[in-house]
Amino acid sequence: MKKTLLSLALLAALLSLNCNDSRERVLFDLVYVLPFSLPAGLNTVQTHFVEFPKVPTRYESLLAEHGLEDSQIGRIEPYSGILDIVLLPEKLSFCREVFVEFLDGTNRLECFYTPSVPLDTGNRLTLVGTIADFKGLLRESAMNLRIGFRLREPTPSALNYSIRLTFKAKA
Repeated sequence: MKKTLLSLALLAALLSLNCNDSRERVLFDLVYVLPFSLPAGLNTVQTHFVEFPKVPTRYESLLAEHGLEDSQIGRIEPYSGILDIVLLPEKLSFCREVFVEFLDGTNRLECFYTPSVPLDTGNRLTLVGTIADFKGLLRESAMNLRIGFRLREPTPSALNYSIRLTFKAKA
């Protein structure tokens, strides 16, 4: 009986993989690594921002590299973000919330966020991608990004950081 149930579960899983709509097929990743620093003693009252103007998207070169055309890309979704402290054993528990936004003129469009940073966070923080489609912004030659920080305690010391943002281009 157990073997039959296991076989049926395996069959159902395989069938669900084969029934995925082709629009959901990932064609390639767009990865951006952005280094920055924050000074010591930032307060807990304000939201602090680090801006990255005119970050090259490399969209056209990624299309060419994968032998694709713009019309074959259905959407580009945020997938994951990783915030790291570079070279020091500090912890990111002083952060209450971290988010990343596209700046498009006067519009701000959130693409990654942390629902709530745990108190026992180490020197790496994972950000969750939103479900929005950013194809319109990422097909431009450059994008303007900013990272926002809301703190639960002042920054302990001047630190260097790196954030890695991954987007998925889907058919």
